[in-house]
Amino acid sequence: MDTNFNHEQSLTLINEMILRAQNNVRKGKTYSIIFWGYVVAAAAVTNCVLLHALQDPNRSFLVWLLMIPASLASYFIERRDCRGNLVKTHIDKIGGSIWSGYTISTFVFLVVIFTVAFKFEIPRIFLMITPVILTMVGLGQFITACVYRSKKWYSIAALFWSGAFACAFLEVDMQYIVLTACMIFGFIIPGYILNYKAKKSHV
Repeated sequence: MDTNFNHEQSLTLINEMILRAQNNVRKGKTYSIIFWGYVVAAAAVTNCVLLHALQDPNRSFLVWLLMIPASLASYFIERRDCRGNLVKTHIDKIGGSIWSGYTISTFVFLVVIFTVAFKFEIPRIFLMITPVILTMVGLGQFITACVYRSKKWYSIAALFWSGAFACAFLEVDMQYIVLTACMIFGFIIPGYILNYKAKKSHV
């Protein structure tokens, strides 16, 4: 079989892979995006409320332990939605690797932050958690936009970066309000839009 491609054939193949990958995102990822939007937004609002309601505000942060079972739930949701329905391309694998790298980076970052906070007794360093995570999500969305050639993800990346910048001027409770807004407008609403387009086009 002749596997040599000229320039036009190579571009056509790449464009077909990108189009299929875009369709795969609409078909297999929408519920996962919406799920994470609701989970993080709910945890952020709950943490904000508990900061002012509990006698020991530090206990309010335990709500984020819900991310552990939520990660397992997200895995099964994505697996259910993708099972047997999608033909994954190399671009799909790259897209998945982006967010796998994000997950690992977030875990390492949190370990470093907690280690520094307790070792050197710098509790104010916890104010860095939300803006740094928002920055990393923005980076993930930006790379996703580059990989899938989707302009809307550039706008979403800018939203998360703007949220991170805003958090630099806010206390932790208000940071959670910013985080909630970013998840609503950066995950939940775009997720529903993707889901609507997928159903409308029967992709």
